[in-house]
Amino acid sequence: MRGADLFPVLAATWPQRTFAEVGPFVVPEPDAGGNRVSAARLSDASGDTVEALDVVEAAMEVQGRAPLFQVLDHQSTLEGALGARGYIARDHTDILVVEAKALAKVPPPVTAFDIWPPLAIQVELWAEGGIDAARLGVMHRAIGPKTSVFGRIKDQPAGAAYVAMDGDIAMLHALEITPHLRRNGLAAIMMEAAADWAVQNGAAWLSVLVTQENAAAQGLYASLGLKPVGSYHYREKREP
Repeated sequence: MRGADLFPVLAATWPQRTFAEVGPFVVPEPDAGGNRVSAARLSDASGDTVEALDVVEAAMEVQGRAPLFQVLDHQSTLEGALGARGYIARDHTDILVVEAKALAKVPPPVTAFDIWPPLAIQVELWAEGGIDAARLGVMHRAIGPKTSVFGRIKDQPAGAAYVAMDGDIAMLHALEITPHLRRNGLAAIMMEAAADWAVQNGAAWLSVLVTQENAAAQGLYASLGLKPVGSYHYREKREP
């Protein structure tokens, strides 16, 4: 499996609201749901070209925003062209996967539950971590199999995550543990519960996206057997 294989899953589980096709690129409308639903990207994740780059930049400028591109690790032609135009690289992100059945485990009693739509307390937990209404709107837009995972530890509500599927791959997003209840093993339990839900719904793989500077999350996922299969980052136009 390659990182490019996961991009249709990302598009399905964290979907853009509206977009236009400009040459080989997809150009979304700006979205408060974050960079993943706002950045221009090549419509074929396996491709690498700078065709129509001027037109794509102009289209985003008409939208009233600085041009923003999502660049996969193998897209060296696009990467070089954007660098030459003064784009700044940021938010380097790894794409990790694990066989779902290898991670799946029924959670201990009263620790993790899959439920859709999310409970009000999950919305509050997400809000504590900066996962706002716009990002919740992205979750609700997804049309395939999906759920949320609600976590409890020490008899307290403590965690929320969202997981959805495309084909036989599930992708987990927005894993949030309330700060004062971290380091009690709940994140691992919730990941195992998400994998169990994925297996029950026919998934062979569970995937996550994690920024390279997030050492705590990188350590958690490595301890659970998730392996990197690719990476991406964003290139944003530097202000003149």
